[in-house]
Amino acid sequence: MRAIALDHFFCPSYGGPIRNCVQTIPRIATEGEGAAVIRSISRLLLAVAGCFALGMTGCAGTYDLVTSQRFRADPFGTMFKSSDPMTVLESNPEGDERVRAMRDLKEPKRNGGSDAEQDKVVGILQTSATTDRRPLCRLAAVEAISKFDDKRSVPILLAAYQNAPYDAPPEPGQDITLAGGGRNSRIPTSTFTPETVTVLQCTVLQSLGKYRDPEGLRLLCEVALSPTPKKKLLVEQASFLGEHMGPTESDRMDVRMAAIRSLGNYEGDPKAAQVLVSVMETERDVAVLGRTHEALVSVTGQDLPADPKAWTEWLATGGKMRKKSGLFR
Repeated sequence: MRAIALDHFFCPSYGGPIRNCVQTIPRIATEGEGAAVIRSISRLLLAVAGCFALGMTGCAGTYDLVTSQRFRADPFGTMFKSSDPMTVLESNPEGDERVRAMRDLKEPKRNGGSDAEQDKVVGILQTSATTDRRPLCRLAAVEAISKFDDKRSVPILLAAYQNAPYDAPPEPGQDITLAGGGRNSRIPTSTFTPETVTVLQCTVLQSLGKYRDPEGLRLLCEVALSPTPKKKLLVEQASFLGEHMGPTESDRMDVRMAAIRSLGNYEGDPKAAQVLVSVMETERDVAVLGRTHEALVSVTGQDLPADPKAWTEWLATGGKMRKKSGLFR
């Protein structure tokens, strides 16, 4: 990279090149102008450092960093010093700091840590992924636990999916009367937007496919087979919970599509194949059919066309599945 001379930078307070500005600081500091010049240079250097960090860490991460409270208090320290993620999660309640720590977190057991450290980390992530009232913290916890090989990851992800619509989970046995006389114990008052709920649930469903767990498969099949709610029901829920809470048809479709895509990870699984064929037989939406076909090809190893009849016939004749090295047993 070519070095750029300080003469190329203009110092607003001095009115000339920054090199001359720097050389003049000792003289003008005694004349009462030093503070203004130093502030200008500090702002310039901080902007250059921010641009460098932006290129190194990416736009989103740097924006979160430079808008945090810690950056306002200690900009240089925040930009170039990293705190231990566990220390932050144990002692710092600030949301953006916790999000950053969870993104940097590594699974203790896979990195030489003890069982006690593993248990502590899993406990923190479980609480944040299922009950944190801050959406970004909850999403960061879901993403972090989905990278763990710990057997407790799947139960935590399942709970995170069920609790996604609530900023605070409902009390056990809590029943809420819906408009029209129906009752549902799983629709509490919440400040989470439909977009927040959708992102949380889609992230969970996409993560479950990685584990190929039977309980995860059960939820994925349930969501994949659930038809998109009718507009009448969506409006009914919105009238009860407020406009910002009624999930849109598009939101629910996104969740379904995430479940179908995740089923594609269950290579050679008969149940996953049967559910996907059922979706092919009953679905009319082109986008859902396309995603289902992709998942079926991945699960079965069969390169059949995106035609429900072809897959129904394949299933009726035994539904033999192939993998790269041959037939599944």
